[in-house]
Amino acid sequence: MEALERLFKLREALHEQEMALGIQDYSEIERSVLEFVSNQKQTTISDILKHPYFSKISLSTVNRVVAKLLSIGAIKSQQAEDDKRKMYLSFCLDN
Repeated sequence: MEALERLFKLREALHEQEMALGIQDYSEIERSVLEFVSNQKQTTISDILKHPYFSKISLSTVNRVVAKLLSIGAIKSQQAEDDKRKMYLSFCLDN
């Protein structure tokens, strides 16, 4: 039971931080992708999909989430110089 109490306290703290950033209304997967991108200097959709946390998330879902985060300006993309097929994602919220 103590483990569940600690887990709930972590969820409360996470919710407070998400509210402070103004991302509490994002879906769980949107928050997860945004948080992943923000913890990387540069990352790609392939990097997201390779991470164990996202192992059960489909490519189409990640593409949809990345497109939404790009459209609202939460992340930005930049084409790789060495491989024009590759797009690097990076965090760009001001909060």
